[in-house]
This record gives sequence, C-alpha cells and structure tokens, in this order.
Amino acid sequence: MRKNVAIIDLDTQRRKKEIISKIKRIPPLPAAAQEVLSIVAQNPQDIRRLEQVIMHDPSLSSQLLKVANCAAYYPASRITTIHRAIVFLGFSEVRSLALSLSVSSVFKGKKSKTGFERQKFWEHSIAAAMISRILAGELELEETDVYFTCGLLHDLGRAVMDTCFPREWKQILDYAQENECSLIAAERKFGFPHNIIGAWLVKNWDLPPIYYRVIASHHLPPGHPHFNMDGAIVQLADYLGHELGLGLYSRPSCNVVALSNYLGLGQERMELLKEHIEKLAEIAEAISMGML
Repeated sequence: MRKNVAIIDLDTQRRKKEIISKIKRIPPLPAAAQEVLSIVAQNPQDIRRLEQVIMHDPSLSSQLLKVANCAAYYPASRITTIHRAIVFLGFSEVRSLALSLSVSSVFKGKKSKTGFERQKFWEHSIAAAMISRILAGELELEETDVYFTCGLLHDLGRAVMDTCFPREWKQILDYAQENECSLIAAERKFGFPHNIIGAWLVKNWDLPPIYYRVIASHHLPPGHPHFNMDGAIVQLADYLGHELGLGLYSRPSCNVVALSNYLGLGQERMELLKEHIEKLAEIAEAISMGML
C-alpha cells in the first residue's frame, strides 16, 4: 500500500526562493535606525544618546529639522538644533521621527517605475504607526513605541515589491485600480502578499521577533490560528488610517467590531479614539513629505 506523499508546489517554492534572494540585496537597516531601536529596547529615555545618534547622521539631522519646522507642529520660532527639537517636540516624538526618516532612506534614490505613490505609502505607514501607539497606550501596554515601530513597518513589503519586482507590482496596482479592490486582495490574486514579504525582510534585517510576527499577521481575522493581540492592534490601526483617508486604494476587509471587542475597546471608546486620531492626518502628511 502506497504511503501518502506530501505534494510540493515547485512554483511556490521557486517564487519564495527568488523573493528571498532579492530581499537579501536590499541594504541593511541604517545604523541610525538600529541605534534608535536599541534605545527603545534598552533605555527608552536616553535623550543624550538619541541626540548623538541624530547629530552623527547629517542627512537625518537635516530631514528631522525640516519636519520639525513644518506648519503641522506650529513652532513659534525656527528650530535650528536637534536639542531644541527634542525640547519642543518631546523625546518620544523625535525618536519616532528619527526612526521613520531613517527606515525610509533604505528605499530612497531611484524613482518608482510603477507609478506607486510613495508619499501616500509613507503617509499611511506613519498614520498606522501613530495610531498603533495610541491604541497600545489606551490598552495600557508597556513600551508603546514598540507598537509605533510595528505600525511603521507593517506595509514594508510593498516598498520591497516596488523596488525589486516592478513588473509584478505594476500588474497588482493595475488590477486593484481596475477592480476597485484592496491591494491585499490584488496581491493574493498574484501570489505576492506584502505581509509575508515584509516579514521576510525584517527577519533578514535580524529585528526582534515581534516585528515580523506582527507584519505577517496583521491581516488575519480573529479566530485564525496565528491571530494575535499585537497583530490585531496594527490591523485596527491600519483600518483607522484608511478611515482618515490616509491609505492606498480601497481599504482592506476588516471586521472592526470583532477586532475592537477582542481588544476590549467598546463602541464609546472607539468613537473617542476616532476624534483624537483625526488630528493626526496633518502630521502624518508633513512627516511623509520629509521622507521623500
């Protein structure tokens, strides 16, 4: 009697191997971003170290000061030093800005060949990051800036697709537009889900497990074996970012009631959160402009 033999999908295996091979060619996470993540993990209030990290990167310093002086932050007078930026904006905000600007630098330089709106992409990523941090704070979780990072990185697989697989990415963008569907639905149609690709990237960057676990799971519905609280927070933040109008194409399907109930956020708390979150749109737009 023949034993059951597992069937291996060779096309899927080849595609995975090709994607991972190209991911390995993407530059490592910049030293400044690694340092900021280290500060978050080791000493979240190390102001002097943060100031030194930013000052040792002239490009990052210039970008950060440009964003700090934007109208969204309402500075009374021009901010000309990193120290003053920290005093005016707050340590946590400058730390988040430095991380965002540093991560985005990996994908700067070459213009998109697909018509992918990178400014809109980063705008949504920043919005999701800020909302994730707010949700984590509302749930009284420790290390809320970890959730900022999770939100910032959640769609990173799309930047990988735009950079490494422009032909396939253009087909996905066209399909989403023509069929008025979400990008994740189009990605699944073509076998290139950004959550899996993004998780492979941050794993290659050797980031802590929470980041690739959240990226991989942030589109999973409640009840899925790999559904988890951290992924649920970012999924809800992703949805709320789209609600603000800060998203690409149609928003992904999401059972927002099930998510908010799972997280213990009732309808009244959700309405209050939405009012608070509406104020973030101007800041997300200003930061994303500085990331180009």
